[in-house]
Amino acid sequence: MAGLLLLSGCKKDNWQIPIGSDAVPMEEVKVEVLKNSEGKWILTVNGEPYFVNGAATNRFHNDPARFGGNTIRLYTTGTAVKDIMDNAYKSGMKVYLGVGMKAASGFNYSDAAKVKEQKENILAMVNRYKKHPALLCWSLGNEIEASNDTNIDMWKAVGDLAAAVKAEDPNHPITLALAGSGDTRMKNLVKYAPDVDFLSVNAYYPLPKSIPDNISKAGLDIPYMLTEFGPRGTWSMSPEPERILPWGDNFSESSKALVEETSTEKEAIYLNIWEEGVTGNADRGCLGGFIFVWGYQTHGEVLNWYGTHTKDRYSFGCCDAMQKCWTGEYPANRAPRIESRKDMTLNGKVAEDAIRLAPGSKNSAKVKAVSQSGTTVKYHWFIFKEGDKESDGSIPNGIADLIEKDGLAEISFKAPASTGAYRLYVYVLDDVNKKAASACIPFYVE
Repeated sequence: MAGLLLLSGCKKDNWQIPIGSDAVPMEEVKVEVLKNSEGKWILTVNGEPYFVNGAATNRFHNDPARFGGNTIRLYTTGTAVKDIMDNAYKSGMKVYLGVGMKAASGFNYSDAAKVKEQKENILAMVNRYKKHPALLCWSLGNEIEASNDTNIDMWKAVGDLAAAVKAEDPNHPITLALAGSGDTRMKNLVKYAPDVDFLSVNAYYPLPKSIPDNISKAGLDIPYMLTEFGPRGTWSMSPEPERILPWGDNFSESSKALVEETSTEKEAIYLNIWEEGVTGNADRGCLGGFIFVWGYQTHGEVLNWYGTHTKDRYSFGCCDAMQKCWTGEYPANRAPRIESRKDMTLNGKVAEDAIRLAPGSKNSAKVKAVSQSGTTVKYHWFIFKEGDKESDGSIPNGIADLIEKDGLAEISFKAPASTGAYRLYVYVLDDVNKKAASACIPFYVE
């Protein structure tokens, strides 16, 4: 997904191992990418096969271990990275560590002095973390080629940096996360950066299962990881035109009027991608994958489109799906379910009906949800204006005094007074197990 996530610090709570790095010994760990006796690409850690059951994290970094995850992805280094890596090690997880090579769209790769400065800064980070026992591999950058995959100066800089990192640390493989498995970007990476050990590909539904075919068509023999995966991208909605609402043209690319899937619909997509695009491609070079995004979303065209948790750390059903993928078993108490977008209505209409409301008008909404844990669920409804964000970039808490009586499966609410596009959300909350379901209807006030 375009743009780097900001690295956030760990928080002390009963789901986190307490922060503290004193007890973590630095030691040499040998990670290799090689072909086994059957000619299949595998990843090994100290000689033992290692398949990445991963989560791309921007919050709750230690949490994937509770669901059977063995690796987290960090996009860049920062003040909190040492503590995050220490806690990952204590919980038995490895870290796919990004070192923040700059995107071609915002950096002049023809400026030799700037390129050299970037290289020196990155090598300093490599030297700082290369002996950390949680380190799995180095990712030089994330989608740096997205705006221009034919920038030869950029690719040469990637190759030069990859060689330098390998010389500094021969014990961990090197990769670069690409914005998809397009022919040009893959060929240029392999051509100009032969020291890269495997491809990293960010790909969203339904593209992940086709990555091995794309690698083969490009004439390459190189393994890969699926380093971001999730529901269909907001940038590629044309195959589902009914989910593009007519007032979307009134907005910039940062706030599209798109119909969002329920958390249960998303859960099925994550499960499908893992089974078809990750483990289903393990014999075709896939070394594992990373669900996007573990935590809650703080950027993108439609907030809450991605994200495995609410801001209060209730996990959605996709986390349960990943536990099934990673361990073979669902948790005993699963998240609530909202089976379909049709199970949430506004004045009897569904999201695809492109609902328009009069300013200040009285309206009704309801949702049909199922508790899977046997506990009583509660409901939380909120409305916010399309494109609005909290100070951290996350989904707003909602406009005050619009919902008449929150907490029920069926509510009445007053439409906002100002013209514009809005979203009505409902969270179905299992307080006992700290799990949730979500659904959303966009509407337009005119």
